[in-house]
This record gives sequence, structure tokens and C-alpha cells, in this order.
Amino acid sequence: MRLFGKVANEKGNVLAMTAMAMVFLLGCAAISLDVGLLYIERVRIVNAIDSAVLAGVQHLPNRPELALQTAASYAQMNDLQVDEFQFQLSDSNFSLTGQAEREVPLHFARIFNQELGLVKARASARVASTSAVNGVVPFGVSEGNYQFGDLVILKRGAGSFISPGWYGCLALGGTGADIYEKNIKFCYNDRVSIGDFIPIETGNMSGPTTFGIKYRIDNCQHTPRCTINSFVDGCSRILIVPIVRVSEPDSGSVQVVNFAAFLASNYIGNGNENAVEGAFVRYVVPGEIDDRISGYGLYSSYLYE
Repeated sequence: MRLFGKVANEKGNVLAMTAMAMVFLLGCAAISLDVGLLYIERVRIVNAIDSAVLAGVQHLPNRPELALQTAASYAQMNDLQVDEFQFQLSDSNFSLTGQAEREVPLHFARIFNQELGLVKARASARVASTSAVNGVVPFGVSEGNYQFGDLVILKRGAGSFISPGWYGCLALGGTGADIYEKNIKFCYNDRVSIGDFIPIETGNMSGPTTFGIKYRIDNCQHTPRCTINSFVDGCSRILIVPIVRVSEPDSGSVQVVNFAAFLASNYIGNGNENAVEGAFVRYVVPGEIDDRISGYGLYSSYLYE
């Protein structure tokens, strides 16, 4: 009898321990499955808020309202609801910060009376002056005090050369009319940095200049027509131009001291009188940045939080 009672008691202990183990295992399942669910949802809103601020910051600093609208639009396109996110501008409209929160319904954790989990995300992006960039055109504009909206001569005609024999044309990736014209039409794809020395392209280069700029202007098919106050990002009329310094007139090269963006507006005259004008605009492009330099309105963006 004593042996029977001992065995029965041990069976009861095993059952109790098994029940406790089952509760523990269920708890582990609840934690692991719901933590995984929370992780997946957080990754989603992190990606959504990152893409939103990076899209919005492209319009800073001169179009802050459009920056906020764009960020909100991207957030919604990435499945964030209007009441789940908010965006703020800072740093004199050079920075854009976004936050998102989402309540996620849980499953196994409900056995512990935990029905919802909260996931959060935050991201900040800013623009700063560009120090190196791909995609410049082969014009060199002398450093100066330009105002946004000003018409600037990007390539000069006869009688208004910058230095003897140089009308503002640059030899990027080689010399000659074909390379020069190709670089106007399709840009120079290698990277150019502040501090680089670029060989000048001597002569007026009238024909290649006209063909190249006409190609860029004619390929702007936007309606309404792009203007300095309202243009489409990536428009063919947007020209990224090195701002240069002529240190020695006879050196055969100029030094890049900055970058600027211009909206091609006109090509003037024929033959030796050929010239190109562009309106000075603010613009954001992919590129390297340097917070220490005071730029000419060409910016690049980056995430910093």
C-alpha cells in the first residue's frame, strides 16, 4: 500500500510539473511569436519613415511646405496611416524629422492579458552643400555673388571671354567637339570634387554648344513649362555646373571651388557670338556633402538619425 501511494504521489508530481512546463512553453511561444511580429512591424515603419524623410528633404530648404507634403505622401504610400506619423522642420528648413507609432494586435500574448504592442520609429534627414558630384556639364562659371533667379552666362560668346581664348568650356574626360557635345547632352558621369583642376576647352565651340543645349531644352516636355519657381526634379534643363577659379590665365586649367545648378533658359547667337544663359536655382542631387562649406545652392541629402 505504501508503494502504491508513493507511485501515485510521484505521478501527481509529474502531472503538476508537466502542466507548469506547458504554461512556460506557451509563454515562450507567446513571447517569441509576438516579439517577431513586433519586429516585422517595426522594420516596416522604420523603412517607411526613412523613405519619407529622404523624399521630403529633396525640396529643402526653399520649398518647406512641399517637403512636408511629399514626406506625408510617401509615408501613406508605404502603408502608414495619417494618425500614425508626423513630420517637423528644423535647422532653418535644412532638416526634416519624422516620427511614427503603431499599435500592433498581439496573438499568443493575449493569454497574459496583453492585447496590443506599440512600435515606434524616428528618422531625420538634412541637406548640406555638395562637395563632390557626378553629372556636371562642361561649363565653368566663375565664382561670384549670384542671387537665386539671376540669369547667368554659362558659356560666353566672342568678345566676352573669361581669359584669353577661353569662353567657359571645360574638357571633361578628354578634349574635342564630340566629347564636349556629349557631356552637354548627357552630362559627365565621373565624379568631380571641390579642389579638382579641370582642363579648359579652348575656342568658341559654337556648333557643339548649340546642339547640346538645344537637345537639353527640347527634352523638357513638362506642362506647364518648367520655371525657376516650379520645375520638375530631373528635368533635362537642370544643369549642374562647376563654380571655378582661374588661378593662372595661362595654366590651361581651372580649379573647382563649388557647384551650382542652373535652369537652362536660352542659347544666344551663332558662330563666335554663341552663348548660353541659365537661371540660378536651388537644387538637391545625390553627392558628397560638407557642412563646413558655404555653397551655391546645390545640396545633397543624408540621414543622420
